[in-house]
Amino acid sequence: MSGGPDDERAAAALALVSLPAITPARLRRLLRAHGGPQTAVAAVAAGDAAAAVGRARDPAALARLWRARLDVPAARARVRSRRTRVWVEGDGAPFRDPGPACPPVLLGEGEWPGALDGPRVAVVGARAASPHGLADAAELGAVLAANGVTVVSGMAIGVDAAAHEGALGAGGAVVGVVATGLDVVYPRRNGSLFRRARASGLLVSEHAYGVPPAAARFPVRNRIIAALADAVVVVEAAERGGALITARHGAEMGRTVFAVPGSRRNRAAAGCNRLIADGAIPLLDPGDVLLAIGTGDPHARWHPPGPGPTDPDEAAVLDALGGEAATADQLARRCRLAPGRIAGALRRLAQRGLVEHRRGRWWPR
Repeated sequence: MSGGPDDERAAAALALVSLPAITPARLRRLLRAHGGPQTAVAAVAAGDAAAAVGRARDPAALARLWRARLDVPAARARVRSRRTRVWVEGDGAPFRDPGPACPPVLLGEGEWPGALDGPRVAVVGARAASPHGLADAAELGAVLAANGVTVVSGMAIGVDAAAHEGALGAGGAVVGVVATGLDVVYPRRNGSLFRRARASGLLVSEHAYGVPPAAARFPVRNRIIAALADAVVVVEAAERGGALITARHGAEMGRTVFAVPGSRRNRAAAGCNRLIADGAIPLLDPGDVLLAIGTGDPHARWHPPGPGPTDPDEAAVLDALGGEAATADQLARRCRLAPGRIAGALRRLAQRGLVEHRRGRWWPR
């Protein structure tokens, strides 16, 4: 950061975002009433911000608290030390067709600001995704990245992380939308993914630094994921969950919404199947998304499965799985094989990467 007028504007915006009890609505009223971050900061410092408070038990008291807690020097130091990027409503914020659902100020960190310049697709889904869902998300992320599309998601475990990992593995760009401050890694197990996302894209948030995770913030965060994207893809989702909230926001914003169909026996696919019933487009191949956003290879297809086994026991076990997960007991009931032969076939299939054992069940790959 150079210390120029852009730095001062960014510092003013961050100082406003960091005020206690600030909300998107209050922040928007402040910015609109006073013409921008720096003049809004001046109004807060002068104690002239009660009108922007809106509904509150004591607007004047909150305005006085804002005046006492306003800390532009700390915000300036933070912007410079972390090279924070700040987008303010009305001056080129990176949202597709910005509307009232978008935050008035968005903060970002990362080494690839160009991640927001081209086409973007949100890929979201269940945290407790099946191996099939994780594989589909990773493959979709890789195909999108290979076609120059930035993958937008929420950095959560499950489908979000798999989509980001797929895109990063293919050398693509990602945008991770977090529901905390940009200096907070959540979930902690995704620390490596956070570092890679910063190096090959951006992390963005509407929250001040230091804001911790809270359950109520994650559903609200999902509107930003939809607003940043040209299309939304739900890979797996239960009948209730954040992915469906993102899809709803996407539909309300006019985005094309896709859902990967799944078996009715897979609870993680119930939300996708419901979305399809309600009008979402079934995602049959990655090229469907590329065609919808008008870029890349519209003929891109899912990777075909490799050759099946020639060993009759292995073939029988795969047939018994039927493309879905099963327990060892279920396989024993379906196969006309002794338990020892089933166990041996599963062991050999796992060694060759054709099945995997997770959550007490065997999954075909």
